[in-house]
Amino acid sequence: MIRHKGMKTHKLHEWSLSLESAKAIQKNLHAWIITEGACPSPKLIGRIQLESTTELNHHCTVQATIKVQSLPSMQLLERKVAIKSSHFPSRPGLQSFRKVPAILGALDKLNRVPDLFVCDGRGITSHRSFGVASHVGLLTNLPTIGICSAKPNAESNLLGRERGNYLPVTNQGQYSALVRVLDGLDPILVSPGHRIGLQEAVQMILRYIPESTPTRDFLTTLYPAAGINNDDVVQLSLVKTASNHK
Repeated sequence: MIRHKGMKTHKLHEWSLSLESAKAIQKNLHAWIITEGACPSPKLIGRIQLESTTELNHHCTVQATIKVQSLPSMQLLERKVAIKSSHFPSRPGLQSFRKVPAILGALDKLNRVPDLFVCDGRGITSHRSFGVASHVGLLTNLPTIGICSAKPNAESNLLGRERGNYLPVTNQGQYSALVRVLDGLDPILVSPGHRIGLQEAVQMILRYIPESTPTRDFLTTLYPAAGINNDDVVQLSLVKTASNHK
């Protein structure tokens, strides 16, 4: 859908916050996150990529890039970039308070409204906290999915090497899945951000990154931004009843 420049977003809170205020706000907002129900098949997908530089005294500069593409052709329709500075401290579980203001700047430049966002970072991260993808979902009231790199370990080696294999994982309440999107390449961590369930999020990512994707294009899709907003290493713990799925 083409509209006047600037995408409508909800003002949930101020961005100049103390750590204590941010934790309280996140706890309250967590109750509004939806990770079930049907997500309409998207015609436009918005890919949000993040890069940042950290300087002294918690100061960082964040660049948010949003690419709007059509499905299934993946034609690039527009690309918007915004750069913002943040003084919010870097804390695990609160990264969205550093990153999202730059995303809002890019959203304000869009001429089209995506049906779904795929965002660098995570969705649900615990029973009380969430990542950038969930924050974007609440601000836009649109389905969002978080993707980030996952450090290979003994447990992730249990995942089948073929595309489409995935394993639900848990990390202190995190709601996500380790997904092999291309044969033989390292898996990624996929998590629902808002208004989409885990299994549907996995299938949507497999649709977004089709089997015919060249390795170079896959790496361009993920790196260097895929894990940039996660300062802590993802530790995976497989759900006991999980099995490989196609």
